[in-house]
Amino acid sequence: MSQIITLADISKEANVSLNTAAKVLAGDAKKARISDKTAKKILKIADKLGYTPNIMARNLRAKKTGIIGVCVADMTDTTYVDSSHLILQKLYLKGLTPLLTSGEVGLDMCFQQWLQNRIEGLILCGTTKQMNSDFFEKLIKHNITAVIAGCAYRDPDQSQTQPNISVVSIDNRLGMQLAINHLLERGHKKIVHIAGPDWHADAHERQSAYEDIIRKFHEPIVVGKNLDDLFWKRGYNAVPKLLELCNNFDAIITYADQVAVGTIKYLTEKNMAIPDDIAVVSFDNSPESEYCTPSLTTIALPAEQIAEQTLILLKDNLDSEKNIKKIQIPPTLVTRKST
Repeated sequence: MSQIITLADISKEANVSLNTAAKVLAGDAKKARISDKTAKKILKIADKLGYTPNIMARNLRAKKTGIIGVCVADMTDTTYVDSSHLILQKLYLKGLTPLLTSGEVGLDMCFQQWLQNRIEGLILCGTTKQMNSDFFEKLIKHNITAVIAGCAYRDPDQSQTQPNISVVSIDNRLGMQLAINHLLERGHKKIVHIAGPDWHADAHERQSAYEDIIRKFHEPIVVGKNLDDLFWKRGYNAVPKLLELCNNFDAIITYADQVAVGTIKYLTEKNMAIPDDIAVVSFDNSPESEYCTPSLTTIALPAEQIAEQTLILLKDNLDSEKNIKKIQIPPTLVTRKST
């Protein structure tokens, strides 16, 4: 096992005090009036010995840690993973240190990590079913400033209660309007919807928008809301339920791309031509949407804008008194072969 180089090793090798070595390695040489010659000597020795600063110890001494928690709600959801990737990159560029956690390990475990590392702020990339009012009250209790990135929040126990937290999400109603208009323009008459889990804010907003908009043309036809299946399986198992309700639909809007992949698989197995017999549109513009067969027409999330706005909100709330904002960013339609 290689020897761990400590601050004491650096000070001994450079023949300076621990305090002098610590100030130079913390970037405070000029402030402490340490000569350039001494500072360069200490830095050269630290580099030669392979010294790595103890971030945890530094954090304990500092009033601010510069650590931002990034919690990915679901690591199997490519939308959340993509948004977290952009956020991590932007945090590094801003000189902040991200602490990556996953909602799948449990929120209690995440909280332990956040508190132990004294995070200054928290970015929630998506939400989980376990995030309720108690969770957000706990954040407030521990003075953790948080922003939700990529989706709104829906309390699974209290209909549409919104916590006192900033949110950057897409305009789901506009996205659904774009999807329906696109299908109508291509001559489709009976458009149905495969919904997502009811606790999920995006799924709830997309279904509500679908039902409201489509009533101008025909009665809403929705399945999937109460299905326990996830992602591809949800889409695959929802289509036969649609066929039981209505056998003359000619277009499907699914709540997410991964659901659409399962939908397309079922239709293909039953020799239904896409888009000639049934067209398919979805949400997210995830990587699989471009490479499934046929490629998927989808509502694209403005991931870059969501990441940038999230960091702006977080910084504003960290630098000054909290100003809670709910920002909706308009999505765009990406047309591919499924329509």
